[in-house]
Amino acid sequence: MKTVMKVFATLLLSATVQLAFAQRGGGGIHSFGHAGHDSAAADSQKNFALRATDAQREAFAHRMAATEAARDTGRSMGDNTYWNSWHNRHVGYDLSAVQGKKDQLQSALTGMATAHQEFLEVLSQDQNTELGSNLTRLEKLQGDLNSQMSQLNEALTAARPDSFRVSTRLYGIGKSIDKWRSELRKIAKEMNIPK
Repeated sequence: MKTVMKVFATLLLSATVQLAFAQRGGGGIHSFGHAGHDSAAADSQKNFALRATDAQREAFAHRMAATEAARDTGRSMGDNTYWNSWHNRHVGYDLSAVQGKKDQLQSALTGMATAHQEFLEVLSQDQNTELGSNLTRLEKLQGDLNSQMSQLNEALTAARPDSFRVSTRLYGIGKSIDKWRSELRKIAKEMNIPK
């Protein structure tokens, strides 16, 4: 009789454990397969929320074109690869060429900032939240570009402009534009916008 009671108690205990798993949404050993399902569903919802609309794709294309225009303007101020050129960074630029095109560069950077603002205006609240870290980095880069352009203007308007200082400022602007472009590509990937 004691053996029957032990078997009965064991069966009752195992049934209770299975009932507890079932109530918590588990299915015994198979419940581990559901753990990733919630993550996959969340990723799917995130991807759906981030998917770009036609207006967002158009605004993004405009923003990317403005970025490329700023890069091209910067490159036209000296050597074609101005931020990668050891010679221009360490020997200096032709100051008259830089002086003649600095207003074009300022205008191109302003156009880049304006296109960025227009893109932000077409984002939904969910997209703005999901892209928060990228947008924060872009805001920092925009501040860096404003500061670097101001420093370039100061270097060019000095009583005796220093070619090395000017080249250092242009190098910084070029690097910031490249970082900006890299962030835009990350956003494009997140929003499923073709390049």
